[in-house]
Amino acid sequence: MAYDKKILSAARRALERDRAARADELEQRRQDVYARAPRIRAIDRELSTTAVAVLKTALESGGDPGAAIERLRERNLSLQKERAGLLGHLGLPADYLTDKPQCCKCGDTGYQGSATCECVKARYAALLKEQLSAVLPIEDQNFDKFRLDYYPTRFDSRLGDSPREIMADHLYDCRAYAEGFTPHAMNLLFYGSTGLGKTFLSTCIAEVVSARGFSVAYDTAINIIATYETIKFGNGDGEAAAERAARYERADLLIIDDMGTEMGTAFTVSALYNLINTRLMAKRSMIINTNLLPEQLSDKYSPAVASRLRGEFKPLHFVGEDIRLMNRKQM
Repeated sequence: MAYDKKILSAARRALERDRAARADELEQRRQDVYARAPRIRAIDRELSTTAVAVLKTALESGGDPGAAIERLRERNLSLQKERAGLLGHLGLPADYLTDKPQCCKCGDTGYQGSATCECVKARYAALLKEQLSAVLPIEDQNFDKFRLDYYPTRFDSRLGDSPREIMADHLYDCRAYAEGFTPHAMNLLFYGSTGLGKTFLSTCIAEVVSARGFSVAYDTAINIIATYETIKFGNGDGEAAAERAARYERADLLIIDDMGTEMGTAFTVSALYNLINTRLMAKRSMIINTNLLPEQLSDKYSPAVASRLRGEFKPLHFVGEDIRLMNRKQM
C-alpha cells in the first residue's frame, strides 16, 4: 500500500489531538475530585512517590529489597482500596481517574512496535474517503444503489445475451474487484456509450477501495491533461498541479474518466502515454472509462497508447440505453 504522507501525517495529528483532549479532560476530572476529596490527592501523591522512597531506603541500608517490595505492595493495595472507597462515596467508579486510551493495542501512540497501528490506518482510511467524497458522489453512488432494472432484459443477438445479464456480470466483477483489491490488481477498461453506468461503477469501486485504506485518485482525462499542461507551460498554479500529478502517479488506484473527450494533440497523447506507462511499469492499478470502442483507440491515440489499453486492461463493455435520458423522460 502506498501511503499518502500528507494524509498519514494528518491521521497521526488527529490521534494526537484526541489524546491531548482526553488528557486535558482527565486532568480536569482530577482537579475536581481533589477539590471535593483532598485525601485522594494525598493518596495519589503517596502512590507516585512511595515506590522510589522504599526501594532507595532498602538499598542504602543493605536490607532485603524483597521484604521492602512486599511492604510496598501491601501499602499500595491498602491505599488503592481507600481511594476506591472515597471515589465511591462521591458516586464515582473506581477507575474514574484512570487514563483509558481509545486504542488498547498501541495505547494511542499510533505504533505497535515499529509498525503503524490499525487505529491510525482507520483514521487514514476515513480521511481518504473524505478526500474522495470531494470529487465523487460516493454517498449516493455505491454498489447497493446500482440499479439493474435500468437495463433491458430482451436478448440481443449481437451481444449474445441481454444487457441486464451482461451488466449483472459486470456488477459482480466490479464488486469482487473492489472487495479483493490489492495495489497490483488488474487494470480495467470500461467502454461503451454515454449514460450506461461507467462512472457510477467506477465510483462504487472507489468508495470500497478507499474505505479499505487504499489511496484512490480520480479525475477526468481533460483535467489530467490540463494539470500536465500547467506543469509544462506554467499557465497556472504549478505547485497545486504538481501535487495533483503526484497523486495521479502514486495512488494505489487511478481512475481516468471520460478518456477520449480531450483534444487530440501531440501533447495530449504524450501526457497520457507517460502517465499510463509510468503506472504500468510500477504495477499500479488503473480504471479507464471511455466512450470509444477498442477498435477506435488506434484512431484517437498513438499505437503505443492503444496497444497498452488493449493489452494491459481487462475490457468491460457497458451496454443498454442511456440512463440519463431515461430519467429525464420519466421526470
